[in-house]
Amino acid sequence: MARACLGASAALVAACLACALPADADPRPAEVGRVIGGDARLVGQAPYRVLVWSVFDAALWSGSGAFAWERPFALTLTYRRAFSAEALADRTVEEMTRRGYAEAAALRPRLVQCFADVAPGDRITGVAESASRARFFHNGAERCTLERRGFSRAFFGIWLEDQGAFSERLRGAR
Repeated sequence: MARACLGASAALVAACLACALPADADPRPAEVGRVIGGDARLVGQAPYRVLVWSVFDAALWSGSGAFAWERPFALTLTYRRAFSAEALADRTVEEMTRRGYAEAAALRPRLVQCFADVAPGDRITGVAESASRARFFHNGAERCTLERRGFSRAFFGIWLEDQGAFSERLRGAR
């Protein structure tokens, strides 16, 4: 009797999982496929934590499945905690300034418009279309396009450089 119940329970769990995740489900956020192209592939992913707190999960996408500054790519951050657009913009300006980007402070008002308040589970995607142009999405809805000389490297470098194992995992090096 117990064996029959266990078998029925396992079959029920398997059926629920099969229904919850269709075989053709695309793990890419829709905006990644729209902007980079239908062949965009995951380069790497990594969780970002501060001490014991999960802050966000990051995923890097490119058309070739390999990262290169010279080719378009998308960085998706799925937040585990709530933050205001102002807090996200302030932290971004701090990091870009630390990295030597002279225009960071002047961009703060625009960054507040590009970002959105986030709650756990919300997604912000930044797409580097070129060295000077990036588009931003919140949960798939386009928020803005920023175009400034050297912006993409200064902005995306926050996550893709200088973060040790985190950056290496995103770039697919680990």
